[in-house]
Amino acid sequence: MLKLTMSGVFVLAGMLAAFANSPSQVGAAQTPGLAVELGHADFLTYCAACHGVGGQGDGTVAEFLTIEAADLTQLRKRNGGYFPRERMIEIIDGRIEVKVHGPRSMPVWGDWFRREAAESGARKATREEIVSERINALVVYLETIQEN
Repeated sequence: MLKLTMSGVFVLAGMLAAFANSPSQVGAAQTPGLAVELGHADFLTYCAACHGVGGQGDGTVAEFLTIEAADLTQLRKRNGGYFPRERMIEIIDGRIEVKVHGPRSMPVWGDWFRREAAESGARKATREEIVSERINALVVYLETIQEN
């Protein structure tokens, strides 16, 4: 599994900022290795508090949630050996509300990423591409942590 030091996380965060500030960087997350690294960095920032650093639902705030955080390493197993890529994208971007989350306790990261991209001053089309690539990178990372 990919391991990052704190300095590595800051470097990747800087790369994400570059996405927001440079239209020429759009498309970089489509490189498989880079997508995994960027997805992992966003996972640590936005998901690990609930889902745990390893994605097993054991994050630092998980014990305080009213509903158990999902073990994201079991997605493929729970879906008959198929990784539900499109469903994950729709959950992260907010198109699908996860019933167990109740009144959308899980933040809609697509909205959050849109706000961050808007602050960059990039054009709307570029911002949407940045958001799409960040969500894709998160999903690519989630696929790498699936247990058999």
